[in-house]
Amino acid sequence: MTKHAFILLSHPERPGKFANSLTYAAQLDAAGHEARVYFDGAATYWFEDIEDRPAPARAAYERAKDEDLVAGVCDHCATFKGVAAAVEAEGFEIDGTEHAPDVAALADEGYEIHTV
Repeated sequence: MTKHAFILLSHPERPGKFANSLTYAAQLDAAGHEARVYFDGAATYWFEDIEDRPAPARAAYERAKDEDLVAGVCDHCATFKGVAAAVEAEGFEIDGTEHAPDVAALADEGYEIHTV
């Protein structure tokens, strides 16, 4: 089976990019592949006013979260953009201001990296 890491960089004003990427990760996981999702850059705004996000994107996010596919949120980006508290309210830890994920480490571990 293959390994896939989805790096979400898009602003949540483009909810289709979120819904599609999260759905693809869930489909890969369901088929036995390894899938991880990371929120980075402008995608960290997703957590701000999350209840107001369009229903299809929210449903895809909830599924990915429930299936433990969300592997992380960039500490630096969430802190810099002022959304760390919203990220933590969703159950993700923000510990400092280190930038994540380490794409070189993911590549070394055999992950195919998809940036959205």
